[in-house]
Amino acid sequence: MAGFGKEKFYGMLFVVIHLFGVVLCLFTLDQMWEHRVLLRLLLERVPVLSLMGGTAMLSILYVAILVSVIAGAGAVVQLLRTRHIGELTADAPFRLRCVLYVAMLCLCYCIFILSTPDTFSGPFRIRHTIGAWVVASLAYTLWLAMPRLGLGAPTRLRRWADLVAMNMFIALILAEIALRIAAAVWPTPLLITESSSSEIRRDSERIEPGVPRFLFPINSTGHYDTEFLPRSERSLPLVVSIGDSFSYGVVPHYYHYSTVAERAFPEAEIYNIGFPGTNPVDYKHLLIEEALPLEPDLIVIAIFVGNDIVAQPPSTSQIRWYDAQNYMAGIVWHRLQILNRAKGSDWTQESLATMSEDLVTRYPWLTDPSQETASMSEDIYLELESRNAYQGAIDHPGVYDRFFAALGQIEEAAGDIPLAFLIIPDEYQVNDELWQAVVAKHDVPLQRDLPQRKIRQWASEGNRDIMDLLPLLLAEEPLSDGQLHLYHLRDTHFNARGNEVAGRALAQLIEAKFAGGEVPDYPMPPDRTVDVPSQQVTATTANPDSAQADVVVADVSEPSQSDAATEVLRQFGTVISSAGVDGSKVLDDSLLKHPKDEIKSAIVIVLNADIAPDQKAFAKEAAPVLAFFQPGVGEEGIPLDEARSDQTTWRSVVEAEIQQIARDLASGAPAQ
Repeated sequence: MAGFGKEKFYGMLFVVIHLFGVVLCLFTLDQMWEHRVLLRLLLERVPVLSLMGGTAMLSILYVAILVSVIAGAGAVVQLLRTRHIGELTADAPFRLRCVLYVAMLCLCYCIFILSTPDTFSGPFRIRHTIGAWVVASLAYTLWLAMPRLGLGAPTRLRRWADLVAMNMFIALILAEIALRIAAAVWPTPLLITESSSSEIRRDSERIEPGVPRFLFPINSTGHYDTEFLPRSERSLPLVVSIGDSFSYGVVPHYYHYSTVAERAFPEAEIYNIGFPGTNPVDYKHLLIEEALPLEPDLIVIAIFVGNDIVAQPPSTSQIRWYDAQNYMAGIVWHRLQILNRAKGSDWTQESLATMSEDLVTRYPWLTDPSQETASMSEDIYLELESRNAYQGAIDHPGVYDRFFAALGQIEEAAGDIPLAFLIIPDEYQVNDELWQAVVAKHDVPLQRDLPQRKIRQWASEGNRDIMDLLPLLLAEEPLSDGQLHLYHLRDTHFNARGNEVAGRALAQLIEAKFAGGEVPDYPMPPDRTVDVPSQQVTATTANPDSAQADVVVADVSEPSQSDAATEVLRQFGTVISSAGVDGSKVLDDSLLKHPKDEIKSAIVIVLNADIAPDQKAFAKEAAPVLAFFQPGVGEEGIPLDEARSDQTTWRSVVEAEIQQIARDLASGAPAQ
């Protein structure tokens, strides 16, 4: 009876495992059918599998998983017939351990192979979820085959394989635990996650006092500046500058913008407080904990629009069990791969050379940018800049509200201490070639100078003092090659030229604040197209002669034009009806009988025409529906939450376009 009871226990346990596997395989088959076009394309990208063709490999997958469903269902039926329990539960402990092994193999494949970076620094996850479900189903298939593959093998070989697999399983568990403990107590960028505390994230970049950085020693507080003195030992008014890596500086101290500002305005002393990878939430902490105890006369917050607007791009889906972001081992693995690809120069690890060395001799790129070595590979840098543009150059719902709320908390914490803001542009806003490359990576409209416009409006509403560096950088004379060379080569930070511009501007800001005057407000160059990429068109009805008006909207009062626009919308309505657009998926724009731009213009024409309101009703309804037609998705369509090649989801693309259409309709201009 005892033996029978044990066999029955194992039998019921295997029934549960098989039922789970069968359900998993059925779900995967359903998802494979729904995403068959995408899955075929993915299979064709795998070097070895591409030789067989995506369709052939997809057929093989269908057959393998379907066979697993049949085999699993058959095993359940046999296990429920008690006379077969002993036969089917032979060597049950080994088979149960094999469940752990194939689960580990499945998870490792998802974490280390399928997961990829959403952005330069993470999160790391699987772009196309169908891949994870296929791998999980194949893991069940492998487990089903193990009795035939392993139970018939020599006992010694099987024990050896069992021992190796178990040790690997235990090693991975222990490594994960160790990395999680290290991430909680050891500040290092390699282990930083979204859940890391502000202190951990800040301290991960804090260099020990005395360590030279560009031949200049870090001070006793861990900042890249001279020693901070209390008020009783200072003879000049004090300005404290707070920021991220721009404040920390990636040039020698003599060339940093805070030092340049001290030379330009010697009537004040400037203390530079900042750490790489921080944001306005951290600036508040630095203000309270480190700046206010120094009793400054002015506080300047340096805002880098590249990543201070939002710490990460808005996440459109939760991190899932198969994503590398859930596991420290996966995070560390992918960050190491990025570091290997980036081929960056670690400027913090300088040799202990004598402090009397000529900086220009040691760092010739200080005066000649052409001699600089790139900090990152081209693809990594473009990925980083595209991430920054996605964060700041799109008006994501709530993002700027949270950003300004964080700045408001800084103002509140500053109390009676005068406060000003230095606005630092990203390189994509200054370098036209880089801007074109960034635009090419996005299908959604990008507004190049949106951060500055938003910040300027916020500042004017609250009578706040800001110094916007963008107009000043654009006004600089190009070098002999026609380029401005204000940023390090393939690095988001200012080089010596950029720091010189920022330093002069900071000096003007400080001088104006101490003199009680107005901070200079430099206008944008008159020929600057501020918010629309070159492959898109800017349309306006307000001022057709403006330099920004690339397209002039025709007179909408012409009856023939109104009739033609109505016919375009009628045909669009036919497409909507035949395609069955229900808002759950995105359809290819090749289904449209007219180009999207033509339909957008027709909507504007009808809404502005002198016709009965009920005739305009369809145009209002058609505008948001148009956003669900996007290029490159195939006639069968793609679900809104499916990820694209640029790591955004189609839902975010559609939402952004709907918002843009609504804004353009409100202004009377054709939607872009």
